[in-house]
Amino acid sequence: MTAFQTALPRIAALAAAMTLVACQPRTTETAAPATPPANAPVDEPVASVAQGAHAVTGHATYRERIMPPPGASLRVQLLDNQLADTPQAVVAETTLKDVAGPPFAFTLPFDPAKLRANGQYGLSASLIDGDGKLAFVSDTRVPFDPSANTPVDILMVMASASAPGPTVAAMKTIATNWQCGDLRVGATFDNAAQRVTLSHSGRSTSLPLAPSGSGARYADEKGNEFWTKGANGTLTLDGQKHECTQTENASPWDAAKARNVAFRAVGNEPGWLVEVGKGATPPLHAQLDFGARKLDIARVQRNAKGDGWSGKTANGSQVELTAQRKPCQDDSGATFEVTAQLHVGGKIYTGCGAFLIEER
Repeated sequence: MTAFQTALPRIAALAAAMTLVACQPRTTETAAPATPPANAPVDEPVASVAQGAHAVTGHATYRERIMPPPGASLRVQLLDNQLADTPQAVVAETTLKDVAGPPFAFTLPFDPAKLRANGQYGLSASLIDGDGKLAFVSDTRVPFDPSANTPVDILMVMASASAPGPTVAAMKTIATNWQCGDLRVGATFDNAAQRVTLSHSGRSTSLPLAPSGSGARYADEKGNEFWTKGANGTLTLDGQKHECTQTENASPWDAAKARNVAFRAVGNEPGWLVEVGKGATPPLHAQLDFGARKLDIARVQRNAKGDGWSGKTANGSQVELTAQRKPCQDDSGATFEVTAQLHVGGKIYTGCGAFLIEER
């Protein structure tokens, strides 16, 4: 056998291999490079948060062996933990309607451009019945790593049976309290309307959502601004700027309104406060001289002008309170819409107040 005849099988095998390679389909498309978030530092890589299918998959469940209520829906949210309690915290959400028994499989698409380099993220889930009441909810956020691209399990617990669950509409608003310098402020974020309503010193200010590089910023054309970043923020109100920290304590004005106090006033030098209830002959309570003296009158009468009340204490002391609707500013710089004077015996206390409940 010649050398040429010996080489024939090898040549045939090589030709067959080349033919197979030539027949393979050629792919010309390439994956587009990940676009980094606009506010990401240029020296930090963000490709890791843009990998994968850009969707969170997993299951939400609960331990109780009961079926979901009729017409129940499951809502899953991807949240930015560093923007907690603000509308900006929700990176993505999805709702599954008319869900059957647990576990509930979900797929939550998200936009990787909304993720921040080195950000901290979590997942929450809630099961809402057909009447809009909360049935089950995750009591803690499940940590989520966008670069992991692995399924996530969310455990929910039963909502308290002793108190009615919030409606779907109520869950779209977030009520918080803030200590802004000497000013205690209530802030209710309305995600649907993209506004925040601030309650302060018996007044209410509504601000629309405004552009910001980070955090949640609300501002109006008058220069009022509320800018939060997590549990901290700044408030510019009536030309005064305050550093703010989130707190669990409500404003004394909001707390008084919750007790059906119709009018409240405060003053300094010496420190005093007065509260008047609702009705034609409401009760009056006052604390005078930095709390050293207190007085209560079960029923006071409105004066002829309708801008005040008068009555007598148990020991016969005459008490008169006037509330004139003209601007007033206290020592901390807080602005009120009412100027108040409280006359007790021969002593006069002057301060600022607000009608918390308007009565006709």
